[in-house]
Amino acid sequence: MRIIQLLFFILINNLFIAKYCSRITPYFILCNLIYTVFVLGVFYFISAKNSLPKQLNYKVIYGAAVVLMIVGISLLLYYINPHAVQVDRWSAIHNFIEYLFDGKYPYGAQTHLGGYGSPFPVWQFSHIPFFLLGDVGLASLFSFIGIAILLVWLLDSYKKAFIYIFFVLISPSFWYEIAVRSDLIYNFFLCFLTISIVYKKQYTIQSNYLLLGILCGLFLSTRVTIVVPFTIFLFSSFFEASAKAKLVFAFTGMLVFAGSFFPLVLWDADMLFSFTYNPFVLQTRQGSIVELLLIGIISIFFALKWKSIQTCFSFISISLLLMVVSSFLHRMIPNNFENGLFSVSYDITYFNMALPFIIFVVANATIKASSKNLNAPE
Repeated sequence: MRIIQLLFFILINNLFIAKYCSRITPYFILCNLIYTVFVLGVFYFISAKNSLPKQLNYKVIYGAAVVLMIVGISLLLYYINPHAVQVDRWSAIHNFIEYLFDGKYPYGAQTHLGGYGSPFPVWQFSHIPFFLLGDVGLASLFSFIGIAILLVWLLDSYKKAFIYIFFVLISPSFWYEIAVRSDLIYNFFLCFLTISIVYKKQYTIQSNYLLLGILCGLFLSTRVTIVVPFTIFLFSSFFEASAKAKLVFAFTGMLVFAGSFFPLVLWDADMLFSFTYNPFVLQTRQGSIVELLLIGIISIFFALKWKSIQTCFSFISISLLLMVVSSFLHRMIPNNFENGLFSVSYDITYFNMALPFIIFVVANATIKASSKNLNAPE
């Protein structure tokens, strides 16, 4: 499973290298080859050789890596003009909040490329502090800082946290997301972080149904695809819970999700539900009912099979990747593959939804996780 996740890591990052290096050099295949050899070398050094010296001060090394990442993210946010990029996820959030503050219906706001915003209300509203700071892209910086702080507690080791951050550092797909101010990657990093915390604290639906219901409702009000990781992670817990716990959990989750839309319903229900480009349409138009059923069945199957958090995250990444691949094929096959994967018809950034979970498995390739801990002691 770890080797499969390593291949996923290499494949996703090579997609970005191939797509964007091919625009500046005819030798992009060489770039792919160099990157692949580099990652395999790193993995072999850490995993097969287990060569990271134990006597090093990993607290200092981890701190240096985090500072380097913060500086890199900050420089990209500062020097790249968001209006110059051909990705409008940032303006889908920025213009939503701008409309909101101007007293206009926020889901009527167009992006700087003429599209409409699809994120659900909780995700939109959570960016208001960064909008007030002058750049919604700052959310990626603060999200990374939060993740970096909590990783050490989650993994109980500066060394393990450093390995995780190092694989983030060497991911071109991550840096692409930062460069274009995409919110997709840190949405799923926060999902990964939340699931890891719930697992480490050993929260279950039986004993923590209210808290988990609120968490699931809030995350569901970010993107509909967030259902996949939470389904795989929590389905067994839901299945084993009492009827009361199941009912309260499900009711709380749906109440929080519906409640996030309530102010917008009162404002203009017709605009929310009948508008051609409302968020429900935009978040579900990529797939079909058959694909949704297929991914649902696969997710539940995986949910009943995982025994360790590594396996759980592996299954989450596979399900997310299958969802993207099936969506792409659903559109490619009727068109006889006329538009290539790197055309504007297909957004390869969706593959990045799986990246936080893949990195965890790859970065912990030498660690035998117990059933109750994210990692066994060193």
